[in-house]
Amino acid sequence: MLEVIISTIEEHHLLPTQGRVVVAVSGGADSLCLLHVLHQLCGPAKRYPLVSLHVAHLNHQLRSRESERDEEAVADIARAWQLPVTLGRVDVTGLANREHRSIEEAARVARYRFLREVAQGQPIAVAHHLDDQVETLLLHWLRGGGIASMVGLQPRQQDIIRPLLAVRHADTLAYCAQHQLVPVEDLSNSDVRFTRNRIRHEILPLLEAMNPGFRDTLLRNAEVLQTDFAWINDQVDLWWSQVVLREQPDQLQLSIPPLQLLHPSLQHHLLRRASAHLAAGQSPLEARHYQLLDQLLQRSATNETITLHLPQHLHAIRRGDILIFKYISEQAGRDTRKSPHEEVALSLSASITVPGTPWTALAEWVADSITQQVQDALRCQDWSTVWYLLPTTPHTVYVDADTLTGDIAAPDLRVRTRRDGDRIQPLGMKQEKKVKEILIDRHIPREERAQLPLFFSGTHCIWLGGIHLDHRVRLTEATRRIIRLSINHSS
Repeated sequence: MLEVIISTIEEHHLLPTQGRVVVAVSGGADSLCLLHVLHQLCGPAKRYPLVSLHVAHLNHQLRSRESERDEEAVADIARAWQLPVTLGRVDVTGLANREHRSIEEAARVARYRFLREVAQGQPIAVAHHLDDQVETLLLHWLRGGGIASMVGLQPRQQDIIRPLLAVRHADTLAYCAQHQLVPVEDLSNSDVRFTRNRIRHEILPLLEAMNPGFRDTLLRNAEVLQTDFAWINDQVDLWWSQVVLREQPDQLQLSIPPLQLLHPSLQHHLLRRASAHLAAGQSPLEARHYQLLDQLLQRSATNETITLHLPQHLHAIRRGDILIFKYISEQAGRDTRKSPHEEVALSLSASITVPGTPWTALAEWVADSITQQVQDALRCQDWSTVWYLLPTTPHTVYVDADTLTGDIAAPDLRVRTRRDGDRIQPLGMKQEKKVKEILIDRHIPREERAQLPLFFSGTHCIWLGGIHLDHRVRLTEATRRIIRLSINHSS
């Protein structure tokens, strides 16, 4: 099986020549197999010596103790294999209620939001396999998703890579048994209340009883459609830079005149890609939405601002010859109006929602075994080892616990949104600076400034979430205890 996976990786150029790959690991047989295979292939003296791995696991908080068990199992594996790991938590049930999604869809959206926050543009390896492909094709056919959905999962789709797409679930189970890997079992995978599980356990067996070759037929049809869809994607690629003026995580700006030059089919595929960019990689647009967008594009250009409300909190806003696709968090707006500056205490290892924001905050002790290695590296000024042991992202930082006020076992940590007059001493600077000035200098949009979490200890800010760490809480040769601070988008 390893040879098949390597062939898939090399045929589709899934791994970079160098850099980091984030591996999504649930703890099940498929993701455990994926992590083990990539761990054999990536790293010094291996097939891909300049590629490093970073494990990411999201606790959906759907199964109480079982979800915590999965989280702990993944963390233990990452530590045993000396791989950096980021653990996240999200209330999927709450997300489903807020965004009017099914539990399945909310879990998928939350998972990809989390993975992309961890990856920061680097490739994300997921454990989809051939059986997932069949289920996905059938699910899309039932929903009537059109040609874009009937080509199925691809080995590479934007930042997502799927090295296992040519192997079956039975193969990953056998691989785990062969290598003494013990996966955790997700009992919800057998719950037929979920659509995909019903397809897996009820619909597929029925179709195979009628046509034993049904799976192969479905896969062959997808291959035929892939040729057509590949040509369409090439055309979208050719026009993308001429139509798209600006790309940001929460919005895209499109120029309408070149968009109007395109055939309606090509227009729709470009709009589909634009909406997918803002909706965790999967466009929510249906035929009726394209009709509304067509009407919006056909209007004469005026100074009037016209907004079209689309699914999943997407807005299409026309201003003159500009079309803006924008993701607007409904929950964030409600929270901001309700309690914009409330300060809350942050207890260690307890995730909390930051009032007035779509963010959750978490503070955790770094394990003593890791801290000891970091201390050794700090004494030698070996910063590459420090950041290997403590992988930092815009949403994860590490602070010296002994620089914080409060009890030695329970440091004083608080979090809130910005108030007038807030200041921070950015890392490497000798003087404090107004947070407002920092945000203006960084060109942070006004609506985002009001929702950024600020972490405090004692009388001063120690982290402007996602922007700056305070110089006074940095790690030094004197560091003896370390706390990890992180924020995650909760909606």
